[in-house]
Amino acid sequence: MYFNEKKQELAPFVNLRSDVGFKAVFADKNNKDILIGVLNMILPSEARIDDITEYSDREQRRDVPYGKKTVLDLVCRDKSGRTFVVEMQAAEEDNFFERCVYYASGLYHLELSDGERYKGLRPVYVVSFLNYHLKHDDESLWDTDHFISYWQFTERRTGMVANQTISIIFVEMTLFTKTLEECVTEFDRLFYIFRNSEGFQRVPEWIEEAGGISRRLAEACEVAAFDKEKKLKYEIDKMNEWDIQAQKEYAVRKGLEEGLQKGLQKGREETRLSIARKLFEAGTPVDVIVNCTGVDDGTIASFAHPE
Repeated sequence: MYFNEKKQELAPFVNLRSDVGFKAVFADKNNKDILIGVLNMILPSEARIDDITEYSDREQRRDVPYGKKTVLDLVCRDKSGRTFVVEMQAAEEDNFFERCVYYASGLYHLELSDGERYKGLRPVYVVSFLNYHLKHDDESLWDTDHFISYWQFTERRTGMVANQTISIIFVEMTLFTKTLEECVTEFDRLFYIFRNSEGFQRVPEWIEEAGGISRRLAEACEVAAFDKEKKLKYEIDKMNEWDIQAQKEYAVRKGLEEGLQKGLQKGREETRLSIARKLFEAGTPVDVIVNCTGVDDGTIASFAHPE
């Protein structure tokens, strides 16, 4: 294991915008009511959930023997057979939308067994919490009141929405910037907790007084309330997360250092060639130029016939 140079300590509350913190809360079956409450704040009205009947904190499968393996944060299903993929995307990733479509389509077609008809297919919803800002054609349309985007199959000219098949929902949490005083609804309080949970020292009084799903969410983030097994797993996951981050920082630092050295080396070489060229143009003997600059005589000879 690679250990970070800086000593790390667990914060009293998890960071919901990290993979580890998100899973510690939402992959815990004891917090199923919190997951349902949060999803129902996000999902369109026709997709609201009454209960979750299948609940998995990690799903890994292959569509076909030669296909990519799908690894998802959280996959659950309701009593009608609809599938909900819930994940935290802590860092920006190339082709993320395409990845979401790939995962969702894999789950969608796996719903049918041999001999079943297409009417047996049930909708798949991908809900991705993003800890970064997507690029939009018109950025003025996206702000602290508009940070959730909904993607479905639609007819281009009329805007008619097709029957529910695959829906992708992005929650851009970095766009939510409301202060505590500006959070007047349950929805606002939930996302204030998402943005600020890692800074809590205790469950804030205003959340305790408000009650509801926001209070349940805040309480579920408190590390001291974890049972022994869950806390141990969380500590191990956090250490792994710190180590991975340290490795990334080391790789970046090493890359920068190597790039700087290459740049300096290239700069020194260009300087030597420039001096040699000027000496040559001034009529300095070749052997003198070689001794003074270290540039070989073949290179110096080429100065007489520049391309």
